[in-house]
Amino acid sequence: WILPVVKKAEAILAKQVEEEKINHEYLSVLGLEAFASGATKMLLGDSSPAVTENRSFGVQALSGTGALRVGAEFLRHHMNKDTVYYSDPTWGNHGLIFKNAGFKSFNKYRYWDQETKGFNFAGMLEDLENAPEGSVIVLHACAHNPTGVDPSHEEWEKIAEVVKSKKHFPFFDC
Repeated sequence: WILPVVKKAEAILAKQVEEEKINHEYLSVLGLEAFASGATKMLLGDSSPAVTENRSFGVQALSGTGALRVGAEFLRHHMNKDTVYYSDPTWGNHGLIFKNAGFKSFNKYRYWDQETKGFNFAGMLEDLENAPEGSVIVLHACAHNPTGVDPSHEEWEKIAEVVKSKKHFPFFDC
């Protein structure tokens, strides 16, 4: 069974191919510029200084894992980063992605509190405070994998303060 909305979308695409409005050519190495630009503006906001001053850009990647790998490679080879921190627990591929990108130091910050079955906010902040300045900090934007537990808005503000004060590089897996 095919969802009716999928059938409708396929019919629209087929018509656009027939009319030569779209094609099946490969995208550039950086992906579809309109998509990357739109995603960047959605993430940062149209009026963000980084957007209005042309200090931001986006890159489209194949899959979440592909995007993480491209980002890790960029951080290692163009920004000379070699220390990464990710949550404990985290998604199984995080360490491997950064290892294969050439990072040298792999660390976990406390996230899950087994006793309370909740977010270990104090432990996370302490670990980020103790991380070497300029470390890459992998963060889950929402629906933390695998716990599903997310920081509150106020907790995110404090996390951002620590990341900024320690000159860490926040790297969102979203």
